Order: sequence, then C-alpha cells, then structure tokens
Amino acid sequence: MLSVPNVFTRPREATKAADEAKARFTHIDGDQLTMLNVYHAYKSHGEDSQWCYENFLNMRALKSADSVRTQLARVCHRLNVRLVSTPFEDRNYYTNIRKALVAGFFMQVRARLLPKGVEFMWHCTSWLG
Repeated sequence: MLSVPNVFTRPREATKAADEAKARFTHIDGDQLTMLNVYHAYKSHGEDSQWCYENFLNMRALKSADSVRTQLARVCHRLNVRLVSTPFEDRNYYTNIRKALVAGFFMQVRARLLPKGVEFMWHCTSWLG
C-alpha cells in the first residue's frame, strides 16, 4: 500500500463526509495499519467500485495495491518462501503485523555506540524519515 497513490479521496464538495469515511478505517497504531484496514475492507466487499465510491476510496490505487500483493506472493512462491498469515479476526492479528513491521524497519536503522548511550538514525532514503 506504500507503493501506490493515496487510497483516500477528499472531494471539495464532500470533505466532511470523506473525513468521516477515513476515520472509520483509522487505526490507533498508525497509517500502515489504517491502510491495511482499508485493504481488508476492500477485499471483503468484493472489490466493489460502488463501495469504494461511497467510502471515498481510490479504486485504482486499491487495484494497484492488490496487484503488487499478488506479484510479491508470486515471487515468494518462486523462492520457496513460506507465506504465514494470522487470520484478520484473530486477537493477535495487529500484534503480529506490528512485529512484522518492526522486523522490516530493522534494515532502515543505523545504530552507533556513543559514550553516553546508543544513537539511532533512520536511513536517509527511508520512508520513515
């Protein structure tokens, strides 16, 4: 979802309704989990264009995200990487997603041991930054 255009639309004539729609997907732990909520809702509503319109979502961006996911799954399959997923309804779902995100962030961090402690820096090309 990070490699596609913004999934949220905010038309001038309906800014309040668009903000309310976005709030229904918002997750307290950040944008990545908010976008994941949007993706799950999109898939659970059968990738319906009318549902996207009613919820102020960019269907092209969601289709693109779905295509990227399919491509990544194909690459993992070709490399014999086992895909493991916690069901969305599981109470540990968000905990496991946060753990996976932090594991991925590891490669974007540089640490230096200083006399007063440890200094952490984000990689200059990181989207975290």
